[in-house]
Amino acid sequence: MPFYLILGVVALVGLGLLARQMMASGGEAATKPVAVTMDPAQLAQVQGISVGRADAPVQIFEFADFQCPGCGEFARFVSPIIKERYVQSGTVRYVYYDFPLPMHPHAFLASRAGRCANEQGKFWEYHDVLYGRQSQWSSQRDATDSFIEYARDVQGVDQGKFRECLRSDRFAREVTENMKLGESLGVNGTPTVFINGKRLPSVPGPKELDVLIQQEVGAAAATE
Repeated sequence: MPFYLILGVVALVGLGLLARQMMASGGEAATKPVAVTMDPAQLAQVQGISVGRADAPVQIFEFADFQCPGCGEFARFVSPIIKERYVQSGTVRYVYYDFPLPMHPHAFLASRAGRCANEQGKFWEYHDVLYGRQSQWSSQRDATDSFIEYARDVQGVDQGKFRECLRSDRFAREVTENMKLGESLGVNGTPTVFINGKRLPSVPGPKELDVLIQQEVGAAAATE
C-alpha cells in the first residue's frame, strides 16, 4: 500500500477515535424533539415515570415542563402532598409525563436530564432539585453544566454515567413520545393534570385535589 494511503487510513482511524472520545467526555447534548411517527396503539404504550401502586384506585397523570414556572409551583406545593399523603397510603399512582414547551429553550434537555437520573433510580430526587433551582438555570445560555452539577447533589447518582447520558441523545425519543401522547390528549400547556383519565380544567390546589381524590375513591368503592 502506498505511503500516502497508509497516512490516510491512520488519519481516518484517529478521527473516529477522537469523535468517540468527544462523545464520551462531552459531546453535544440533544436539546430538541426527534422525528417520531406513532399510531394510536403505540401512543397507548407510552411510558411516563410513575410512583405508587399500579392498582391504586386513583391515577393522577401530570404533563409538565421543567422550565415552566407553574409546574415549579405545582412541584413545590402540590406534588409533595400527592406523594406523602396519597401515594404512600396506596390511594394514588402518580405518573409524570414530559411535555417540554417550545418557548422554553432548556426544557427538552431538562426532561432528558430527569430521565438520565431515572436511569439510576433517582428521578424524583432530581425532579425536586431541578424545580427547586429553576430560577437559576432557566436564564442561562446553556444549562448543560448546571444539570450535571445538580446531579452531584443527589445521593447515589454515578456522576460519570449521568454526564455521559446527558451529553448524548439518550432518551430524546422517549421525551418526544411523551410529547406526542400529550398532543393526542389535547395538552397544549403545562402543568396539565388528569385524574382517572379526566382532564382537569385548571391546576388544582391541595384542598381541591383532596376533594377530587376523595370523590374518585368513593366512586371506586361504589362499583365494588
